[in-house]
Amino acid sequence: MSTIFHPAMTSVYNLLRAPPAAPTTLPDDGRHQVSFEKVTVNSMRVKWMAELSLEPQSKVSIETTLSLAQSEAPQIHRTLELVTGPDGVIDGVADFHFLLPGQEYVFCLYLERSKDPLLRRSATTGRCGMNLPFHLAMMIPAEMWMTYVGVEHELGEWLGSCPEDMVWAVQPSFELLRGLWRNACFTLPSTGSPVTQCPNPISRYCLDLTRSQPWLRSKKVRRHKGDFRVTVNADYRQTFKHCEKIHLENHRSTWITPDLVSSLDRCRKEDSDLKVYSIELWEKSSGKLAAAIMGLSMGDVFHDYTMATMMRDDRSPGAILTKVVGHLLTEAGYTLWYWGYKNPYMAEYDGQYGGLLMNNAKDFWPRWRSAMEMAASCPEKSPDLAKQVQTGLDLSLL
Repeated sequence: MSTIFHPAMTSVYNLLRAPPAAPTTLPDDGRHQVSFEKVTVNSMRVKWMAELSLEPQSKVSIETTLSLAQSEAPQIHRTLELVTGPDGVIDGVADFHFLLPGQEYVFCLYLERSKDPLLRRSATTGRCGMNLPFHLAMMIPAEMWMTYVGVEHELGEWLGSCPEDMVWAVQPSFELLRGLWRNACFTLPSTGSPVTQCPNPISRYCLDLTRSQPWLRSKKVRRHKGDFRVTVNADYRQTFKHCEKIHLENHRSTWITPDLVSSLDRCRKEDSDLKVYSIELWEKSSGKLAAAIMGLSMGDVFHDYTMATMMRDDRSPGAILTKVVGHLLTEAGYTLWYWGYKNPYMAEYDGQYGGLLMNNAKDFWPRWRSAMEMAASCPEKSPDLAKQVQTGLDLSLL
């Protein structure tokens, strides 16, 4: 079937696919310079330099602001403490994220307590993400682009300052998926939709594993541990399929897709700084899978992205596995266990099990950054749950 585009649609398409408008360029006087090095649909990178009439090594306090041109009220305000170089020069790079599409923004740099900007430039964000299909770009509401993540972005700690609980991507490649996982954003694809949602909670529920929790003193664990054994990565893909089956039975839908399973399994096999696990609880008498936890880790932070209970009886295999995993993570050297959004049932873990809500930017990301540094610089010191339970563990031995 041939497709006929109306001329007006073609004009809209060209407008959407056009690169961001060139920055407003006011003449640099040679002493002060600003350039917009990268402008996307929702972000800007500004490189600036100012030559001051100050002695070298002078301490300077400056302020940078980014404002919508229409309002001029600063949306983003930052204060920096700098030291002048040999020629009295200060310079820097400022990154701004979660901006609105197709809007002119004004960047200003002020010396402390000055009302007049030392530098002032403007640029306009793009209208849609890079390399997206025309029909999809037309369908996405403008306000959604603020939390979009694509190949044009350099992922990093700025994700922790997201004003919403989700970011999203369109048909993410393996490289983008891995980048999101490495930066503490899991991915929830939807069959039949090109959009992948990525949980990025403003408040993340975590368990502090440094508090000597009584994991193995749970009544259920003490009473029934002899019935079970635990393995790690016994059959990653098959365990994920079991979880998918439980999702469909309980919720009639699932985000577990073949592509997601393949991508996570590829990460697991690469065994890089991002480690991927399936943790299986087996009933010894029948050899059947009783419960499973699927997770990943970066340095000394562990994140489980789903769990499923296949055997539901008064022994509570799911609860037993949670307690045993808490014990194994602690023994392996993990210091934080990230669970995601806080659900009501998690209140049980608030007290003696170290449960706490962590602000994404202020509390969680400093811990995650430290974990990334550990994984990069001291991989031998990074915990590895698979090595902790290499051949399986009979829980009666705990």
